[in-house]
Amino acid sequence: MSIVQIAQSLHLHGLHWHGLHWRQRSDRGWIALVKMWWRRMQDRRTLATMNDQSLRDIGITRYDAWHEARKPFWRA
Repeated sequence: MSIVQIAQSLHLHGLHWHGLHWRQRSDRGWIALVKMWWRRMQDRRTLATMNDQSLRDIGITRYDAWHEARKPFWRA
């Protein structure tokens, strides 16, 4: 299922997320939100697989990377 299909499915069910509450959101808003979640999930997966040298290059510790990678995609 594509990002657009997920957003459209949620929109059809009338579920719109904003902060901690569901509310009305435009189609573009939904697509942007799902894209942000998708990107965040990919970034965290990448972070979890980085080696120590790469982590040092970007200035974070292994613990910081582990802590960030364990967050759910909807949390900033």
